[in-house]
This record gives sequence, C-alpha cells and structure tokens, in this order.
Amino acid sequence: MTTTLKLWFSAIKTTLTSVGRLVVFALLYALLLGSAYFFIATREATVWQVVVTYVLLILLPAEFFIFQASILSRALDGKFHWRAITVNAFKCFVVTIPVVLLAWGIYYLLNKWQLRYPPPVLALGVPAGAPKSQPMHWPTLIFGTLRFVIFGVALPLAAIHLWIEVAACNLRESLRSGGKAILGRLGKRFSGAFASESVLIYALGLIFFALVPYLLLFVPVTVKGNKTDFAIFILRLLLTFIFSLIGWIVTVSTLARNASPAPAARQVVAAGVSPGTPGISEVPSPL
Repeated sequence: MTTTLKLWFSAIKTTLTSVGRLVVFALLYALLLGSAYFFIATREATVWQVVVTYVLLILLPAEFFIFQASILSRALDGKFHWRAITVNAFKCFVVTIPVVLLAWGIYYLLNKWQLRYPPPVLALGVPAGAPKSQPMHWPTLIFGTLRFVIFGVALPLAAIHLWIEVAACNLRESLRSGGKAILGRLGKRFSGAFASESVLIYALGLIFFALVPYLLLFVPVTVKGNKTDFAIFILRLLLTFIFSLIGWIVTVSTLARNASPAPAARQVVAAGVSPGTPGISEVPSPL
C-alpha cells in the first residue's frame, strides 16, 4: 500500500510539473468535451446538422482513444510519439469493443433480473397523523450497488488494463506469437486489473475525477447577485475541468506504471561465440 501511494503521489508531481505535456492533455480533453457538447446539443433538423452529427459520431471515439493513448505514451515512454499514439488509439478501440459488448449484456441481464423484484406500490391516500417512513427496498439498493461496482469500477478498470497491454506490446511481435499467445496475455492483464494495488489506485482516482467534480457541479451554493452567481458558476466549471483532467491523467498513468513489467534481460552474444558458451553477458534490454 505504501508503494502504491508513493507511485500515486509521484504521478501527481510529474503531471503538475510537466507544464507542456499538461497543456497538450488539456487541449485534447477540451476538444473531447467540446465535441461531446456539440454532439448532444445539435439537433437533426437540417442536412448540415445531420452531417455534423455523423461527423461527431466518428470524431468522438477517435478523440477519446487518442486522449487515452497519449496519456499511456507519456507514462510508458515519457514522450509523445504521435504516429505510435494513433496506432495505439486504434488498438485501444479494438480491445474496448468486447468490454462494451460485455457491459451491454450485463446491463440487459440486470434489468431483466430486477423486474422480478419490483418496488412496493405506494398508497395515494394520505393517512391521518404523522407519515410513516417507508421500509428500505433492498433489491433496489443491491442492484444499484451492483451497477456502480460493475459499470463504475470493474469494467473501466479492466478496459484501462487492456489499453495498457496493447499500448506496451509490439504489434508485429504479438502477431508472430499467434492468437493463442495474444489472448493469453490479454486474459492475464484482464485478471490482473482487479489486484488490490489496481483497485486502490482507481479508488483514489475516482475521488478526484468523479466525486470532487460531482460535488463541485451539483452541491448548491447560495450567493447574492447575478454577476457573482455567474462568476461562481464559471469557477465551478473550471475546477471541475481541472480535477477531472488531472485525476484521470494521474489514475491512468499510475496504473500504467504499476502494471508495466520491468524490462527483461536479454542475451548479447559476442561475435564468434556460440550460445551456451562462456563469454555471454546479460544486459538489460532497452525499452
């Protein structure tokens, strides 16, 4: 736990001190949020609005996965290699498809299952005297908790680890190793997503990129005056943007550094020396 916390605070320090990279992330994140806003706000009334909607439907996933791939590139390599980021973004998109299908299947099954436990019908008449508190409907609470754990923690955590795996691996070498080896590595990474260190890192991140922005946006603040109210609203939006951006960057970066294995040693054979004979030296392989 101590090592995980040190890794987390180290990622925060690295993110805040790398101003240039943080500006790049902020631009990508702002572009993603802007595209999402226009996609939701645009209505399909004219031909141009329909075209804009379909264009944004393609741009939104592209911007989202480029944003994730750029975070992983900075965490794993320390640099922005935009050609590699584009390739990794496509790989992240491909491995996310099974996760989305799994989420859709679980969501459908949970809804069907919950229909068997409907909440009690409340009486419309108002009884005399003090109103009685309604008893807790446990199935509703249980299904709500399951949805949060599955869709808010488990599946996002699994998707992030799959992104880390495809961003760290070499595509050509993976294809040469065969489909069985690829599925084995993805399965191992998928199962490793639920280790205690990964869950702790994601829980800390959830506070920064989800809980704090939610409180900033939806907790009411009473002020006097329209100008003051507008200034407070802009400040809340700005703080929400900052906390969600930095919280997500730190979470994904920490998970990537925690999950990436140490470079394995490789054998360097001198000229004229056959493998297995003395004179072979082992040095760490480059990243």
